[in-house]
Amino acid sequence: MKSLRNESSLERLILRLAVASIWLDAGVFNKLLNPGFLNPGSTSYIGFTVQYLAEGSPIRGFLYAVVFPHIYTVGVLVMIGEISFGVLTLLGLMSRLASTVALYTNLIYFLSAYWTGTEEYGINLLLMLLNLYLIVRGPGQLSLDSALSTRFKVLQNPTPWAVAGTVIYVIVILYLLIY
Repeated sequence: MKSLRNESSLERLILRLAVASIWLDAGVFNKLLNPGFLNPGSTSYIGFTVQYLAEGSPIRGFLYAVVFPHIYTVGVLVMIGEISFGVLTLLGLMSRLASTVALYTNLIYFLSAYWTGTEEYGINLLLMLLNLYLIVRGPGQLSLDSALSTRFKVLQNPTPWAVAGTVIYVIVILYLLIY
């Protein structure tokens, strides 16, 4: 039975490496190292992307009410979020919290991108499913969460982390609505 547990941990490690590489690529190479991402004069400016995605989206009103008034702030939050999701998932640290916030991030993008016909919605759907898996099953034994779980039993329970991630996401959205 122990070999099955180790095999499952290895599979989760591989899954985490794949998910982390997608987040790190998006956050570091497509945003942090892209000088046009936060530059309104660039064709890769986040504002143009959001405007394009909002056109056919069922959450168009949300994008115009929450994202557009704070496009620079949202761009920075997305960049920090994607890099954080990648690093935390790679390390298997606070995996359930990071996966919950990442799930909502992917959901927003999926609801925006699917109706515009962009190809990128597929990766967001896949990441939502993988994040959901990591929320429910955890990062596996080959993770910092596993190493710390003997001292902090709360790391083993997905519920408080999913609730905390949801609360964090709602607070950010409410802040952007009120700000």
